Amino acid sequence: MSESSLHPKKTFMDSYIAWFIRWIPDSFFFCLGLTILVALLALGLTDVPLWSSTAKVNLVDSWTGKFWNLLAFTMQMTVLLVVGTAVAASPPAKKVLSWIARLPKTSTSVIIVGGIGAALLGYLHWGIGMMGGIMLGRELFAQAKVRGIKVHKPILVSVIFLQFMPAAEGISGAAALFAASPDYLKGMVTAEYKDLVPTVISLAETVASPGFILTLALGVAASILACIVMSPKDPAKIEEMDDEFVREVLEREGEDKIDRSTPALRMNNSSIPMYMIGGIGLVWSLYRLYAAGLTGLSLNNYNFLILCLGMVLCGNPGLFCKNIRLGLNGTWGFVLQFPFYAGIFGMISDSGLGTVIAHAFISISDAESFPLIAFIYSGILNIAVPSGGSKFVIEAPYIVPAAIETGAQLKTIICSYQLGDGLTNMIIPFFALPYLANFKLDFNRIIPYTLIVVFIVFIINMAMLRWVL
Repeated sequence: MSESSLHPKKTFMDSYIAWFIRWIPDSFFFCLGLTILVALLALGLTDVPLWSSTAKVNLVDSWTGKFWNLLAFTMQMTVLLVVGTAVAASPPAKKVLSWIARLPKTSTSVIIVGGIGAALLGYLHWGIGMMGGIMLGRELFAQAKVRGIKVHKPILVSVIFLQFMPAAEGISGAAALFAASPDYLKGMVTAEYKDLVPTVISLAETVASPGFILTLALGVAASILACIVMSPKDPAKIEEMDDEFVREVLEREGEDKIDRSTPALRMNNSSIPMYMIGGIGLVWSLYRLYAAGLTGLSLNNYNFLILCLGMVLCGNPGLFCKNIRLGLNGTWGFVLQFPFYAGIFGMISDSGLGTVIAHAFISISDAESFPLIAFIYSGILNIAVPSGGSKFVIEAPYIVPAAIETGAQLKTIICSYQLGDGLTNMIIPFFALPYLANFKLDFNRIIPYTLIVVFIVFIINMAMLRWVL
């Protein structure tokens, strides 16, 4: 046997991935590192001290004072994730997802189905897209293994996670929903700008407009194509999902048999209260959505709708609670890391660091360039504050006036914010946590692929903002 066959030459992609595995730490280290980085930037760019008993504002007090400010939002995110899991893991949903997972005949078609399926679900709502994409990915892995289709585990997880871009940027995006709520933007600017801000910027003008949908579609296509190209061509380099994972997915299909052998089990598996309570709540939610239109898609309303939908689809309390517990496996990152991000938010807002950075961008922009500047700035700030809703509260008071001052269209700025916010989600580990937990994978195994896609989609988004949106 030749030396070359014993030690095959590494490709660029092999070296690239090996570098990330060796050097990129886990998500909590990123969280701690971002805390330190933001503190250093605030110290260098503002006059706020690190810690002082006399100064009105100091970084340590801002960090500790805001540390627990996102507990309500953390709970909302946790509920959204677990009830999304309940919906995606319900018997009707699993039948549909399992049927879809049996359609691909090749590894390439597995990637395509996973990407398109997760993107469509995500555009409608990021929580459903996240958990629906995860459940679809689990089924795709299981069906591919059973049918002898070799699928590289990091690639399929990456392509599914990449569809969190259209999920974060789509109909349930915070900025678009806020702008579509009557008088919301007016309440975020000073008196001199209130009469210049429209009462409503409808979703049809922003995330539901043809140009924005085309932008998202191009990004989805680019992410899927890039993952196909980056897939290992050598079968020996393909890392398949292990047999235990596949067995777990397949066995769960037969776990939903209803046992009513005792009075307690009959109550635990009774469909009557689930259909009565869940059905009434679902009808009320759909009616409210019909009456209010897309502007009624608040996080709480959507959580309630999905909760009731999950109750109806699961059909009995025992199965519903089991699926809720399944969803909780991916929420530990929210519980641990969101307080740290709230502390980072406190340092940025209290110190004036966000305003300093924004003014630096605004000073070099005009009506044509400001949407591009807003896109870049939104993406950069998202790395430190990876929450579309919380971050928009930080940005809106100066982004909206800046758009008015430069003559840029507010609807385009909303689109810019959404695109920037969604793009950099792919290179920070926070929102990857549920994917990583469900597929038993480390962040450094997917970042090599997502980072390349981010560069490609960045160019697409810049071009669309310049000439289409």
